[in-house]
Amino acid sequence: MSDEQKKKTVTEWSFSFEKLNESLSELFSSLGAAADAEVKTSSYQEPIATAESARVTLNPTVGVASVSALVDSDSLIEADVTYVGEIVFEVDEGDGFKEVLLGQRPLGGGEALQPIKDVFSAFAKRKDLRWDMRLTPNIPLDLAINSGMTANDFDLSGLQLKGLRFNGGAGRTDIKLPTMGTLYRVTLSNGTGELNVEIGAGADVDLTASSGAGKMRIALGEGALMHARISGGVGACEIALPPGIEAQVRASSGLGKVHVPAHFARQDAGKDFIATSGVWQTPDYDSAERRITIKYDGGLGSLTITQ
Repeated sequence: MSDEQKKKTVTEWSFSFEKLNESLSELFSSLGAAADAEVKTSSYQEPIATAESARVTLNPTVGVASVSALVDSDSLIEADVTYVGEIVFEVDEGDGFKEVLLGQRPLGGGEALQPIKDVFSAFAKRKDLRWDMRLTPNIPLDLAINSGMTANDFDLSGLQLKGLRFNGGAGRTDIKLPTMGTLYRVTLSNGTGELNVEIGAGADVDLTASSGAGKMRIALGEGALMHARISGGVGACEIALPPGIEAQVRASSGLGKVHVPAHFARQDAGKDFIATSGVWQTPDYDSAERRITIKYDGGLGSLTITQ
């Protein structure tokens, strides 16, 4: 593919909030809907109390969203949210367990156009809207994050994760995963945004990921292990492996190409000039006790492995 063709492809698949905002402005002006909803700020807090573990669901909708570990706090969650519309903050608890939900309340009733007006207002004010969420590092968490039109910075490296489920929307997302000392499961579903995942040094992750239309990058710290099943979409997938680790890549791609380091030996008898499918592995993969396995089912996007 020529440089001109590559540039055209990138342009076609780029996502512009500004252009979308202009289109929405024209649409809502024609409907007589002004972006005049009130911007509010609220704080939320729930103590750990007697909980020994928790399930937390975070649903940021529009704006800038961050998740990090609390410091010197007895809270399970603390959050400061600047938003348009209404927020839902719910807590259920049982014997040694709590469940927390923080997100946007679905609007209903009243003027039929009002929910649409509020969505537009939130989008128009997205640079002023924030979801700053902090979670306890003191008990194990089963964490789910469902993002909308948000730019996300999720530093989970200080948390005790039992598992993570992430559903992405239109914005860029940066995720830092912790080193737990034990295997934990991560499920990632990207949307149209860019997804960057950093796996901590020495971590052991069972990963299931879908890259969607956005680009996905995964970088593993030194000594990290990963058993991954990745479904590619339109966007490219890049995986940076730590030095010295043995690894195998089993790829079945559509139109996208597969690129692996030179020291990965191809195990099948494929003769294609530019590989789209195959099995590659490092020289001592079969005998290694600690190793990485990647199964990739691709679409239009390419897979690139570096080490």
